[in-house]
Amino acid sequence: MSGSPVFAMRVDNHRSGSPATRRNGTLQSCEPCRRSKQRCDHGQPVCRRCTAKGINDRCFYHPAPMTRRRTTENVASISSPQVAPRRLATQSASNASSPGSLGGGRLFAPLEPPSALPGYLGPTSFAAVLAEHRNEIPFEAEESTESHPVLSVEPDRARSGADVLLVLYNLSARETWVSEFCRKSWICVCPKIVMDAILKSIGEIFAALDPDDLMPQLQNLAMQIFTNSARPLTTHPSMTIEEYCASFTGVNFRWEAIGNIFSLCGQQLVVTPDNDPEFLQGGHVPRTRDRFIEQMTVASTICLNFCDQASSANELLAFLQYNDVMLRTQQYGDSSYQAWRRLGDLIATIYAAGLHLDTDSSQNCPFFLRQWRRGCFISAFYMDKMMASFVGRPPLMNQRYCTLVPPLDLSDDVLVAGGDVLDQAINGLDSNGWNTNGIRTRFSHPRLRFQLSVHREQALDIALGNTEPHIVIKKSYEIQERVRAVWNAAPDHLRYDRQQAEDFFDGWLNVVHIYLNYLYTCFLLHRAQIKHTNTGQDALCDVSRRILAIVNDMSTMRSPMVDLDRHFSWIALTYGLPTASVLLLELLHQSRDPSSHVVALPRAEIIRNLSVFISLLSWVARPGHGNYKACKEAEKKLSGILDQLLDPQPVHGDVFDDVTSGLSSFLNWSGYNCESWDFTTEYLATADEAVP
Repeated sequence: MSGSPVFAMRVDNHRSGSPATRRNGTLQSCEPCRRSKQRCDHGQPVCRRCTAKGINDRCFYHPAPMTRRRTTENVASISSPQVAPRRLATQSASNASSPGSLGGGRLFAPLEPPSALPGYLGPTSFAAVLAEHRNEIPFEAEESTESHPVLSVEPDRARSGADVLLVLYNLSARETWVSEFCRKSWICVCPKIVMDAILKSIGEIFAALDPDDLMPQLQNLAMQIFTNSARPLTTHPSMTIEEYCASFTGVNFRWEAIGNIFSLCGQQLVVTPDNDPEFLQGGHVPRTRDRFIEQMTVASTICLNFCDQASSANELLAFLQYNDVMLRTQQYGDSSYQAWRRLGDLIATIYAAGLHLDTDSSQNCPFFLRQWRRGCFISAFYMDKMMASFVGRPPLMNQRYCTLVPPLDLSDDVLVAGGDVLDQAINGLDSNGWNTNGIRTRFSHPRLRFQLSVHREQALDIALGNTEPHIVIKKSYEIQERVRAVWNAAPDHLRYDRQQAEDFFDGWLNVVHIYLNYLYTCFLLHRAQIKHTNTGQDALCDVSRRILAIVNDMSTMRSPMVDLDRHFSWIALTYGLPTASVLLLELLHQSRDPSSHVVALPRAEIIRNLSVFISLLSWVARPGHGNYKACKEAEKKLSGILDQLLDPQPVHGDVFDDVTSGLSSFLNWSGYNCESWDFTTEYLATADEAVP
């Protein structure tokens, strides 16, 4: 790393898209042509010789082709923006489950020093008694004057870090992709102003490097980042936004900051169509997009492993872990065990950093950071409840131990401005913390999602717990009343049921999703009531019809949301599939014995909606998407049962049992794990089975 703390900005030709030149002024050849000593036409992004040979995926222009490399080294590099070699993915596949290992099976000792701060300590901790009676102590213990030790970073660890930095160095579109993600997403947990500072700083650092002697410089930079990441992030109440960002950028750069770049780039690539003009204009070809996503996921994983070695819990790490979970669900599916395990890491960081509580220690930071930390907490809280609902597992975070206060409905610009600007904005909020001007801020959607997810956790207590049957109805009614009160108090511009069709806007998908979230909590409560008491079939079918109709209405927006299909497949599986199955099962029962059911269903309407939903499952996830297998399995099963309804054959009791048990592989009413669905009949009782 350069001896200067601030690196001057310089744009290299090989990263700007124009042909790179060597020191002698000649044009640089691509690696296949250079190694075979053949004449290269220097074409960008792929030269004509490589195109003719059919080796487009190997054609790239190395920034420092003569740099000496270790013969056994697994170089984690994207050597050109348009090509993503699989070495990084290969090494991660073998080492991702081993924190502290990277490339070639190297194992690293933790970088956490013995004097590292333990993080948040609660009222039952070993230090709680003295901390609670601090005012009664006649003297204050002297603060430790021990300086942070200078850590020795092993050469192998530095080389592994340099591999990751080389990936980022060659990721020329990083600013474009991160900026696009922050612009389009209304659920961006890491503030854009923070990401802008991170990207600007790393750009300045990279611009000061000599491309002809790159790897040694990247190794020095990696050593400095390892040392920085082992230190805790410190704050104080009067800290400015510039001081805060400087604590993890420039000479203080950390792996948490690097990882957030990768995870956001990966999320943006997920929603970037193969034919996106900017993607193609940057020299990319459509088939490399999934390879890029894979590379971003692997790079994010390695950065997290580096952070695990340092063991420093802070909101910047929580931002990275949240983004990494989001990326994994989009790539591997929402029932991914990798994503579930990473969610556990995120919640551990939330607790260790004390982000779940508003305590005296949490006041030792500026107001804007307290709000950002609250935003991080409520996003993790919501994610925990949604994933628990999807896979039917107990939530990992318990609201009884948390301060359930969302951030104020203010923009980041207002928060960092402070002073009179902030005071005036706070005075303009209503008593519940909502802005009254109808403007959506970064916290608007997360605030409402969080308030609803508080009651989702209560619904899961009934659906997944061992609640006594005689109190299920009472608890279910109370929860529904509370969640209905939250919904009625929400601002009109966040309520889908108060929007007109022509009012659809950028971010409308989140508004629809919030409404489905609200209805689905009621759905879970009705199902739990039927399971325990065999009552409430009408209410369950009514809410199922509403949810399925909304999911189908979203399919009419297919063209505008082509780049959102991975998100929409989750909505289809989470909300559409269970409700469609409830209605389908009820129709099966009525087909078997129409006189035995008291639920009056509009058969024609439901069959139409089921047909639309089954069609939706056929296109909502494409091959390679994480939820593709689940969607195709659901389409196949629902189609078979719908065919039986439309073209009924003589059905006897044992045949009917075969039909319903034929769905046993894909519906599980107590756990929505799409890999082990179980379609049972205990949730829709017939009239003669109903409790009087």
